[in-house]
Amino acid sequence: MQRRQIENEINELKQDFRLRTIKTNNNELLNFSSNDYLGILKDEKIFEEFYSNLNFEEYKLSSASSRLIDGSYSIVMSLENEVERIYKKPCLVYNSGFDANSSLIETFFNKESLIITDRLNHASIYDGCINSGAKILRYNHLDTVALERLLEKYSNEYKDILVVTESVYSMDGDIADIEAIVKLKERYSFQLMLDEAHSYGVYGYGIAYNKNLVKDIDFLVIPLGKGGASIGAYVICDEIYKQYLINKSRKFIYSTALPPINNLWNLYILKNMLKFSKKIENMEKLVKFSLNELKRLEIETSSNSHIISIIIGENNATTKLSEVLKQKGYLAYSIKEPTVPKNTARLRISLTANMDEAELKTFFLILKEEISKVKVI
Repeated sequence: MQRRQIENEINELKQDFRLRTIKTNNNELLNFSSNDYLGILKDEKIFEEFYSNLNFEEYKLSSASSRLIDGSYSIVMSLENEVERIYKKPCLVYNSGFDANSSLIETFFNKESLIITDRLNHASIYDGCINSGAKILRYNHLDTVALERLLEKYSNEYKDILVVTESVYSMDGDIADIEAIVKLKERYSFQLMLDEAHSYGVYGYGIAYNKNLVKDIDFLVIPLGKGGASIGAYVICDEIYKQYLINKSRKFIYSTALPPINNLWNLYILKNMLKFSKKIENMEKLVKFSLNELKRLEIETSSNSHIISIIIGENNATTKLSEVLKQKGYLAYSIKEPTVPKNTARLRISLTANMDEAELKTFFLILKEEISKVKVI
């Protein structure tokens, strides 16, 4: 791409209020854009406990190698064993949820495959779909009836079919009916992949685990950068699939492994998940309170989780609303296309377990007032 083309695209993004920039925010703002859903990163007691008994080996800040050379140190092996103990299936640790999602799809599926994906699945999933070369079909968001129609039409044509969904969707805050999709597996021959990026932590070990569905899911991906308060991802699958990934997944083979300190933290979070029950219970109360407040204030949302999506529509209006809220002490980023469909620009409000009802009530009142001003403009 020539420099002039790049300059033209940058100018177009500016004019359409879609230019992304990197900035540091004031820590004093009440943060509604954090994915630290359980508030772990602000809990000093947790970190005091974690750091109190570390030795030199565990403090290391680099693995200095890929997993297949010298990067499979004892801590990451212990982590994978603990995941397997909990989920009753083998685990392979990846460096990120993006790598895990894209790598799974592009490693196992090819031009002979059919991938049926929820229309609003994450970019990492779509990258994997494109890289695989498979035929890609999208069904309407959360519409299991539409999914079944596609399965009816194509199940005899393709022997190799993958259905991909997330559990909690990050831009709409709604939840897929995983049980209904699992039931479709009883009637149609396909493999199922589930991304639990936004449910791990908030729902303990995840929605699939809570509903006893792990055994029915061929590829369960648990990214750790949200409720897990960390980095990396668990790929939970049968042993034969794990062995194939170790031998064929380019993002696994050719990446320097996560540092020991990161995976020790991942292991700590995993082992202590049940101790976070009060945080999880408080989150449930905050979600219920928030959805009731929004309904009372007649602020529309389709969300039914800790992620609350308030669609404004127009890019400029959404950006201005976000800026006004920031001036009033609230960090609530505006989300625009291509992350969400055109003309559905929105505020994405993330609840965290360390918030309280009083501050939420005040925020929603201010939000209501500022939305009315934006709508008038």
